[in-house]
Amino acid sequence: MASLKDVAREANVSIATVSRVLNEDKNLSVANTTRERVYESARKLNYLSLSHKKKSNARPSKKAIGMIVFCSKDYEYEDEYFSSIRRGIEAECLRQDIVISTLVRQEQNLLEENRLDDLSGIIVVGNISPQLVHQIYSKYERVVFVDESPGLEKFDSVTSDFHSATTRLLEHLVSLGHQNIGFIGGPEFVHSPMKDRELQVIDNLEKLRFEPYKKIMSKRGFYDEGNVYIGDWSTDAGYQLMTQAIAKGDLPSSFIIASDPLAVGALRALHDAGLNVPNDVSIVSFNDIEMAKYLNPPLTTAKVFSDEMGKSAVKLLNERIEGRVVPSKIIHPCKIQFRESSGSVKHRTSPELPV
Repeated sequence: MASLKDVAREANVSIATVSRVLNEDKNLSVANTTRERVYESARKLNYLSLSHKKKSNARPSKKAIGMIVFCSKDYEYEDEYFSSIRRGIEAECLRQDIVISTLVRQEQNLLEENRLDDLSGIIVVGNISPQLVHQIYSKYERVVFVDESPGLEKFDSVTSDFHSATTRLLEHLVSLGHQNIGFIGGPEFVHSPMKDRELQVIDNLEKLRFEPYKKIMSKRGFYDEGNVYIGDWSTDAGYQLMTQAIAKGDLPSSFIIASDPLAVGALRALHDAGLNVPNDVSIVSFNDIEMAKYLNPPLTTAKVFSDEMGKSAVKLLNERIEGRVVPSKIIHPCKIQFRESSGSVKHRTSPELPV
């Protein structure tokens, strides 16, 4: 008697594909030629009648999705922003009876990852280059991006409004009398339909921090490229970049730091150099990780609702699976948590910051 494995071998597809085709899984997205090849192989091996008999007693199959996470497991443990997004995805999948059957991380070869085939949809979490967006789109359908927003005319996405948060953090520092404001961050991929990037045509404008910082500081005549330090997103990078800024001399009176893990490293570097926060240097940041309020001093930071981002991504993907065809984008607001890491300078010399 032929088995499911025999049919899969004959049709040159996976066992999962054979099972879902023969069980008429409406959430399966495969070419009609593939579907016909499976049926033809099943008929040839006299498996089709047995398959339909079993189907009458079978339980409805759950929706199976995959996740592509563009950070290592170690980095996810260090930065709870990404682990919180993942927990939100898992919680919403559990609520909606969706199975996360596959997880692919940054260090794995995406294009050779066959385990992502035959899924109802995929959620992509984290920074992703424009080149990789095209590679994913050419191979997979029903993709939702979290923490990125490429191709608004094609993809669903969920982001946080870092752009507005950056503006409000700059307003806060300027209101405290700061003009010489430095920036420490990691790389940010810009998704724009035009070669000459204008802020208003960048697809993922709301999630950028450096671009609005540069534009606002330039408009005020305060921008100094020498006060910009870009590395990776780790705590160690925050330490090393702040150490470079201290060694250079003429240290800015305040810094916008693009994530809390970077800020933790920067605070340590300032402490090791004998500098006081906020009396010597004020610090503001993004994410509001759990330890932010327990640091010395507690960190002024833009709270990101990362778990809700994960839940929103699952809801969007489920809508796609159920038949929605028009792309949707959800932008979650940030909430500024004012704490002791940002303080006044002695003489205020600047008016309010323009928006």
